[in-house]
Amino acid sequence: MLNKKFLLSVILVCLIIISGCSQLDPKETKETQTVKLFYGNADNSDFVTEDSQISFTYQEEKYRVTLEQLVEGPDNKEYQANIAQATNVYGTIRQNNDLIVNLSKEFNQFGGSVAEIIAVGSVVNTMTQFDGISRVKILIEGEELIGPSGQPRGFMQSFEEETNTATEQVVKLYFSNQNADAVRGETRIIKTSKTVSEEEVLLKVLEELIKGPEDSKLARTIPTEVKVLNVKIDNGIAIVNFSEDMHTKHWGGAAGESMTINSIVNTLTEFDYIQQVKMTVEGRAMAIEHAILEDPLPRNEDMIEN
Repeated sequence: MLNKKFLLSVILVCLIIISGCSQLDPKETKETQTVKLFYGNADNSDFVTEDSQISFTYQEEKYRVTLEQLVEGPDNKEYQANIAQATNVYGTIRQNNDLIVNLSKEFNQFGGSVAEIIAVGSVVNTMTQFDGISRVKILIEGEELIGPSGQPRGFMQSFEEETNTATEQVVKLYFSNQNADAVRGETRIIKTSKTVSEEEVLLKVLEELIKGPEDSKLARTIPTEVKVLNVKIDNGIAIVNFSEDMHTKHWGGAAGESMTINSIVNTLTEFDYIQQVKMTVEGRAMAIEHAILEDPLPRNEDMIEN
């Protein structure tokens, strides 16, 4: 009788062990898959891909593993990563054909408007390669990623992947003349993606304006420390929000203030879809010296020197 009980106990223990092992097997079995990681090409004018092998134990994990691989950057040193390697992948959530990606704040450290487009596009294109994923939303520390317009980007479909996605555009930037009594135009070629919005084009133009003139006879009008926080277009009015550096780093003076204002307004009104420009600093009316710019300003042809 004792032997039978012992035998039954042994059988029961074995069944429990076998049952436990069968439950763990799916988690212990790793699957390997080759995926395409999207990066920028050498001059950040187009998307390029690099094959990479990932290993994961269950379907949901493959999204996180792929993103972590993307953040590590390309093996090809000629490719541009555009995503800070300090970026952490907090997790992903799949909702039917949509994927929500939660990243750390380091992702938001872009090297300019084009770099931002390529960085965001690299995440979206990489994740939409998976069967059943048609749209991607990026969260930063749990909050929706904000675009140049100051509005959430929301769910995004795959960015254009064809060759020649970059386009060159001739723009005119206005800088101060040597006497600081007029602004003079300087033409420049900028590269943007065909997928960019009008707000993103204006953001790129303002970044070029902040870099300063190439002509030694012209002078910069915006301190190099200034950042463009966002640009929004509302019924032909470009609403530009600058960082606090516009107030704290500006050299001041009535002439300096005039050159900055006319430089920005005349540069942005070169675009036919902009008739006026409203300038703010951290959401407040810009006030460098004497003028408090509460209202939008139109183009000032009288301040343009030929």
